Amino acid sequence: MNHILKISLAAAAAVVLAASCQKEIPAPSVTLESSYEIVVGEELTITPVYKNCEGAVYTWTLNEQVIGNEASLVYTFLEAGDFAVSVSVETEGGNAQASTNVKVKENTAVLTFEGEYWDALIDDPQYGGPLLYGEYDEANYTYLGTDYSWFDDGNTFLASELCENYGAKVYWNGGHAVSGYVGQEPTGDYMLQLAIPLESGHNGSKNFCVHNGYKSGSSIATGYFYFKDGVGRIIESMYVTNTSYYLGSFDVLGTETDWTKITATGYDAEGTVTGTSEFYLSKDGESINEWTLWDLTGLGTPVKVEFDITSSMVNEWGMAIPGYFAYDDVTVRL
Repeated sequence: MNHILKISLAAAAAVVLAASCQKEIPAPSVTLESSYEIVVGEELTITPVYKNCEGAVYTWTLNEQVIGNEASLVYTFLEAGDFAVSVSVETEGGNAQASTNVKVKENTAVLTFEGEYWDALIDDPQYGGPLLYGEYDEANYTYLGTDYSWFDDGNTFLASELCENYGAKVYWNGGHAVSGYVGQEPTGDYMLQLAIPLESGHNGSKNFCVHNGYKSGSSIATGYFYFKDGVGRIIESMYVTNTSYYLGSFDVLGTETDWTKITATGYDAEGTVTGTSEFYLSKDGESINEWTLWDLTGLGTPVKVEFDITSSMVNEWGMAIPGYFAYDDVTVRL
């Protein structure tokens, strides 16, 4: 009897000793940053902070679909949007989960007209200057034209040249001229054609661009820009405002029912229309006088965009209001 008791006590002691030698396996934990922001086509690497995850099984999901099984996630998003990304960690000690939001933006570039290159393209004087008009031919009372152009190389790849009419490229035939003339009160003086009444370009910038030109019986050319590398792209938007010359003229000619609008037309490399978009400079007798966003995604993926201006204010020679507008900060998807 004593022998049996001794064996039982020894067995119990062994069980207690074995249990005390076993360590409790701690539960895992995982921590992620609350959000990430990248652009389309950019590779994202997410490396969480793990604790107690030796020998763990990892499962990464994107909108509930499995996209990875490593401790860190390396993933490339091919479209814009907001995405929910989660990781699950499974060990002998239990399970832990964490989630984050990934905001994927379009890869874009913005044409701002800022810098020394653009400063050098601002003509002086505004009308009849050497950059936009060339030499003056006194014998024939005309300007001989110029090769004025600009190119946003390595950024949006947009470019523009003056329109040609009667054998010469002169700004009065239509085109896009870089300007830095601000703070000019509305005026009907065409000599101040590159000025705006605002104190700066969009978002406080120094420079902007001024479009001149519309189609008429005497000219089928009007201002335009295009992608010089020949690649069609989505143009998301640009900011537009009226020039001092336009506003001063509208003050004299406009009524409460008058309007003026821009029509942008996109073309592919073969000259086929890719889309159109309209923007009102004046409507119901009111004209914009601030930098205003114009959504241009309706143009599709054009190689070239042409801007025409039409108005209710006409006379026997055609449109009676100046065909000008200012624009800035053109956003392009790359």
